Parts: sequence; C-alpha cells; structure tokens
Amino acid sequence: MIEKYLETLREHGLKRTPKRVEILRILARESAYLSPLQIHELLQDEFAKIGVPTVYRILQQFQEIGIVTSIQQDDNQLYYYLCDCLEQHHHFVCRKCHKVSCLTYCDFENIKQLVADQLDSLAETHILQIEGVCSECLESL
Repeated sequence: MIEKYLETLREHGLKRTPKRVEILRILARESAYLSPLQIHELLQDEFAKIGVPTVYRILQQFQEIGIVTSIQQDDNQLYYYLCDCLEQHHHFVCRKCHKVSCLTYCDFENIKQLVADQLDSLAETHILQIEGVCSECLESL
C-alpha cells in the first residue's frame, strides 16, 4: 500500500528509514488528517524516544516531495494527509469527521490570466482548500 510512496522517497534521495516508513503507514491507514502531535503519539509504542521535531521534519520532507498535503484548520495548526492524487487537484475537507478527499479539478491557468489582466501581476502558485460536510456526515444530520 505504501510502496509507491517509498519509491517516491528513493527518487528524491531520501532513505527508507524505520521512522519514515512508520509515519507513512500511519498516514496510509487514516482517511482523515492528523496533527504532528497525533502522529507522534501513535509512534510512541515503536519509537519511544522519537521527538516531536523529528515528526515535523519528516512531515515537511514528505510535503516537499509531494506525498503529503498540509491542511490548515481554524486553530491555525497544520494537519497532514497522505495524498494519493497524482494529477493537479485540490482537497475537500469535511469539517465534521475531518476526512480529506481529492477533487481533481484546478482552474489555476484561468486565475493566472485573471491576475495578469486585472492586476498586471504574475501569479506563480496557489493553495485552495474547500471545506464543508461530506456525504456520510450529511446523512447523519
């Protein structure tokens, strides 16, 4: 299940360490995002001496190579989700159950043109996070 992510690590020159592998396993079995502190807590059984800064560093490395996505919530804390979408996409985050889903649509090219036309500026990157209530949670309302 995590083999494609391990291959991505190798392609980016990152070693397949036990801590990295276990963080990937933790993220792979979750359908919702996790905080670094939640991941740290889940690592305690296997790695009693792992520090929170190590968890943050590994998550940052994973984000830089594109295998995790950070989700910012109202508490201004970053949460992380193992992203399996390879094409250009955005994320829908359920505010109730915290499940993250890929939305394979991106209109950034049109937005870049709009920025150029209306603001005479160059848009280089973007972040779009869509929040709401997923279908499962809607059924329970």
